[in-house]
Amino acid sequence: MGCSKKDSDKPSPPAVVLSLVNYAHLDYLFTPVHFESGIEAAGVYIYAESPDYHLVADADEGFTCTDDVARAALVYLRSDSFSLKEDTRNKTYLLLSFLIEMQASNGYFYNFLLPGDLINKYHANSVAGANWWSWRCFEALSEAAPMIRSSNPTLATRIDNAIQKMVTNIKTDLVTQVQSTKETNGFTVPEWLPLGSASDQAATLLLGLINYCSHNEDAVIENYITTIADGIAMMQQGDVDHFPYGCFMSWENQWHAYGNEQAHALLKAGQFLDDNKYVEFAMAEINGFYPWLIENGYKKAITFNKENSTVNMLSEQQFDQIAYGVTPMVLAAAEAYRLTSDEKYAEIAGRIAAWYAGANTAGLLMYSKDTGRSYDALTSPSSVNNNSGAESTIEALLCLQIVEKYPSIKAAFNKYSK
Repeated sequence: MGCSKKDSDKPSPPAVVLSLVNYAHLDYLFTPVHFESGIEAAGVYIYAESPDYHLVADADEGFTCTDDVARAALVYLRSDSFSLKEDTRNKTYLLLSFLIEMQASNGYFYNFLLPGDLINKYHANSVAGANWWSWRCFEALSEAAPMIRSSNPTLATRIDNAIQKMVTNIKTDLVTQVQSTKETNGFTVPEWLPLGSASDQAATLLLGLINYCSHNEDAVIENYITTIADGIAMMQQGDVDHFPYGCFMSWENQWHAYGNEQAHALLKAGQFLDDNKYVEFAMAEINGFYPWLIENGYKKAITFNKENSTVNMLSEQQFDQIAYGVTPMVLAAAEAYRLTSDEKYAEIAGRIAAWYAGANTAGLLMYSKDTGRSYDALTSPSSVNNNSGAESTIEALLCLQIVEKYPSIKAAFNKYSK
């Protein structure tokens, strides 16, 4: 049963850890799952509540979800131990099997698994459709398939089949959409992205599409990559010198920090399509909006309007700040550094990543390298939500894997850490 973890499964007392990346808490959240089909898989608990970090299941939604499991699989896939340790590979295989079992007959993915290992097919946040969790699954599966083809060909074939089901639906439901626009609050926005103008969701989808086309000949999807990238680019406002400094709005006239992967996705698209204009769009946000966010203590969300070519801020929220709002910026700045070797991007990436190490308005640690816990939210200029669930833990690890990969980024991280 999915909710049967014992007290003995709790993490051991913290040990001294030299690496920033500590998988102990993610390993603790990892839990076996037994599907009715007979497939053995695994999920990760969504919630772990302080002070003892007991695992919590939500009776309404579930105890684990594809949105988190997909990202957890990416953490293990990208870890140094994936190629070295059988245990890490086995964990990854079980998480990937979970995603496959959560695929619906329509090619999309259900999100939540209820206690008792029953798929939650009807909750609004779990319905299988063209949504966040389906894009998450697609990104993880499309990254995993070529990496495991030699070590687990049977699972790789299952993944290929799941991906093809998804691609078929993308072609039917999304590729055929008319590339129309609409006006909202003075902005012209595309209507062919997920939810009409959801550039945040489109960015996650784009990363999966690029993974897929990097290993499959598919002219239809390759053309669609350009279509999605163009839609995301339309959501950019301002430039390095003009407010809001190259910010990609998340939806219509709103920006929010969580899921802010547009710059990262466009950097990848520019390379895949061999078209530097998409790289330039991404660099504008990294060069302009990221420094503005740093200097203004970061933000949770901003609402804009546009009058006579001038973009105005209608409202802003600073808190709660979460890991999922920080890591996407670090990944984008790190990719800019990888592309250009310009140390300023290592500086930006390391400085933003140092949010986890106290470089935030509260001056408080948001991640413990001794336990591997990342706390769920910075809730005010002086307080932290000390729970440590899947998303915060996973996003911290994805970030710190990159920090440790590049010495210049780590040097900047250390420089700004409190």
